[in-house]
Amino acid sequence: MSVNEYIAEAAAIELPSSEDEPDTEQAEDADVCSDQQLANEFRVHYIKDEASLGFEQSYILSLTASTDFTRLAVGQNIPAVKIYDLSKGGELTQIQELVPRSLPLKKRGREAFNRGVRFLEDNGNTLLAGYSNGQVKLFDLRTPVEQATFMSEFVPPVPPSIRCFDRNANSRILCCGTKLTTSAYLLFFDIRKRKELGSYCESHSDDITSVRFHDTYPDLLCTGSTDGLINVFDIKESDEDEALKNTINTESSVHRLNWHQDANNKEVITCITHTNDFKSYECLEGDDWLSFKRSEIVAGIRRKSPANFNLINAHTMLDKGLFLLAGTNFHRGEVLRSVIAPAKGLLKPFTNYVGNKQVVRESLYDAKRDLLITSGETGLISIWTSDASDVKSNDNLRKMRFAKSRKSTPY
Repeated sequence: MSVNEYIAEAAAIELPSSEDEPDTEQAEDADVCSDQQLANEFRVHYIKDEASLGFEQSYILSLTASTDFTRLAVGQNIPAVKIYDLSKGGELTQIQELVPRSLPLKKRGREAFNRGVRFLEDNGNTLLAGYSNGQVKLFDLRTPVEQATFMSEFVPPVPPSIRCFDRNANSRILCCGTKLTTSAYLLFFDIRKRKELGSYCESHSDDITSVRFHDTYPDLLCTGSTDGLINVFDIKESDEDEALKNTINTESSVHRLNWHQDANNKEVITCITHTNDFKSYECLEGDDWLSFKRSEIVAGIRRKSPANFNLINAHTMLDKGLFLLAGTNFHRGEVLRSVIAPAKGLLKPFTNYVGNKQVVRESLYDAKRDLLITSGETGLISIWTSDASDVKSNDNLRKMRFAKSRKSTPY
């Protein structure tokens, strides 16, 4: 099997998760320092609230929040998308479940699983949800009917499978990245007019794995692929060659991209690779900004074995600092920590998330409240806070989840 085939297969939900992996390598993993040293080096966050999806073998594939972090949308390994309210204090309440009419819940095959969720408006009432069958659906949470379905009519012979998507800063343009068929496509749609605008198909030579619009500039787009390239586009240009402003070769396979602005207001693209390395580049110059190998991040979170390591995400703090969230498969994901990525020097221990119960795959960060939201392989959504005095006990969390699930039962 080729590297690209392996990566594509690893993204498929039918494969066993790390929960099913043998513990032979995990038994060799451990902290490289004492508990006292961990306490001295890391601050501690605790679980403020937690919610369970309630399905057997639930796996959260995507997670998004409204701009004000008062509403969450959760994409799963089934077509349903769950919506939660998040209070100022950090408590979760499930309010809704969206099930596309053309993709019933009972279909758990590859044609049905989620490829991302994204709110359109600040109030969190409109949502885009993507699916691997090539469709992105628009929902209005105030009505029970789907508002629109976006699917390419220009790409023969059948719509390609969507790997990722994003909407731009003014919520007018939708861009979808596809798997490689005859080409790897970037498909563009006008969200308000509900029509396809066209595509780029020459800039990537393999599956497109990450599509990210800039948070402020509506026309600035970066894309990443298993071909190892990060491309930067100005989508005001209709011609692909004219739109392509920069190409960066990561010499790896791109898993996740994000935008970051450094202390000097330079636009930076951060990249997590499929080999769990961290890379970042100045947007238009393409110069290397920060890079850390997998082994360096493992050392930063004070663990022994790179074999069990997962680099989850990179988040921006209020002071424009950057921290990397990382975990391991050890004891079903028990270890979850973060490190600060300084402009110069070694990674610095930052936060130890005590009480984690799953291998984490997705995360969101509210810098204003210093609130982290994580989700992953066992279908839990966890809200993390530094205020230990206001954290519920595990028993209360279990009772609360049960009460919520009963409240939402239709009988």
